[in-house]
Amino acid sequence: MFFATAAPGLSTVVLDPGHGGANEGALCPHTGQHEKVYTLQIAQAAAEHLRAAGVKVILTREDDRDLALADRVRLANDAGADVLVSIHLNSSPRAGPVGHETYFLSLSASDEAARRLALFENDGAPVPEEPAPSAQGDLAAILMDLGQTQAHHDAQALAAHLVRRLAPRTPFPARGVKQAPFVVLLGAKMPAVVTEVGFINHKDEGRYVTSDAGIAAVARGLAEGILDFGRLVNAPREKRSEK
Repeated sequence: MFFATAAPGLSTVVLDPGHGGANEGALCPHTGQHEKVYTLQIAQAAAEHLRAAGVKVILTREDDRDLALADRVRLANDAGADVLVSIHLNSSPRAGPVGHETYFLSLSASDEAARRLALFENDGAPVPEEPAPSAQGDLAAILMDLGQTQAHHDAQALAAHLVRRLAPRTPFPARGVKQAPFVVLLGAKMPAVVTEVGFINHKDEGRYVTSDAGIAAVARGLAEGILDFGRLVNAPREKRSEK
């Protein structure tokens, strides 16, 4: 492993392999396997790197099973996780777009492609574009309070670290940090992001991100980004709070 000492600023990380069970995710035309297979492999490989750095890692699923989006967030909250990273592979109606991108939660999507992606990943779970003035309950409160929470601010920083560390690990372009209404991020009490590590249906990138070498490289980039977030964002804040 490439990390020898305990990671500063991190105690527990929750990695969420997207999809699972009957919710298979996007199909890879090159292998005939679905997204759920590769998100689990990437999460398991990233977990190995983080554990080697002294971080406790919890996967929302360890095998091929159905798991509700709300249960993934609940698991991370119950674990008192420092971060939640939901791992996915992108897909497009036409096999043209390429590259990796990472999302933080927002009421409005960065663009139309981000909005469609969130709809697909939300698997039919509705997220209102505008909370009604009289709306009650956790969802409306979370959505209206996003810009005021430390966790939401930190999620943007976490996304940036992941994009930066993934960039040299893949020969495909970085599409940057974006925002969209992902249900899997709703209610998270810690910085939480969705990372789309590549387009599974692109003629070249799809082969790369589903190969052993590609999975290993992407997993390492994710681990490095998470560790950077702990070291550069969480650790300095912890030191200030101790004074």
